Amino acid sequence: MGTAPKNKIELESQVLCAALRQSWAGTDPQGSATSARELYQLFPDLLPPPRLEGAGRLINYYEVLHVTPQVSSGMAVAGFFREAKRLLRAQSVKEHREDYNRILDAGFVLRKPRLRLSHDLMVVRGWLIQTKTIPEDGTLELVAAVREPEAEVQLAKTQPIVAELPSLVRLLKEAQIIGPAEVQALTAQMALAPEVPIERLVLDSGYVTQQEMYSLKLAETLLEQGKITMAQFQVAMYDERTSGIRMAESLQVRGWLPVEVSSRQSEEGA
Repeated sequence: MGTAPKNKIELESQVLCAALRQSWAGTDPQGSATSARELYQLFPDLLPPPRLEGAGRLINYYEVLHVTPQVSSGMAVAGFFREAKRLLRAQSVKEHREDYNRILDAGFVLRKPRLRLSHDLMVVRGWLIQTKTIPEDGTLELVAAVREPEAEVQLAKTQPIVAELPSLVRLLKEAQIIGPAEVQALTAQMALAPEVPIERLVLDSGYVTQQEMYSLKLAETLLEQGKITMAQFQVAMYDERTSGIRMAESLQVRGWLPVEVSSRQSEEGA
């Protein structure tokens, strides 16, 4: 995101993350459930369904690094270095590889905003289930507020996926880059901040790289002009994501696109 001004989604998520971590650290289950529910509305792709069988206790990486949930990213990194040095000085990594790997995982996850939020949501959900604040199925609704327990529900009451999606989102789905949870996340984010371009939402979510975005935008144009089919796009985009061949080049090599269009994409992506 660099030094660009924060958009409404970034500001909203920062406020909600701070509220989640504050209520979690303060052992306020109801406050945590409320914040988790609102974050899930925006980022359903960051909270996978709970593991129902053979589920071991989720690792709380804050406990691993001996820091509190409210710490900044920088403080989490400092905690990682402190714990890594402590283990290296006191023990053999070879004999305590599992402990060392856990510290490495904690440092990596807690310094990445999306990974950290996903971690927080999963661990908090486990805590809320344990304290019987929410049902055992992981639905982010307070137990006292659940009036129809036998009804089929999602993890939280979320915005329905709209029928008409932006063409870029449809292409991401067709290329199997995103699934229903990601579509739901983008839909909620578009509803909250319609002024933010869909391209930025996709890039900020890390679904594609900037170069892949160039290919997707070109595919939009080519499909609108009838120069390629959806099936051809899917094959060429698969090539780009698995073998590193640019989508336009794949289309050209397969004889589906004139050479000059491939050259134009290279100029746009330079």
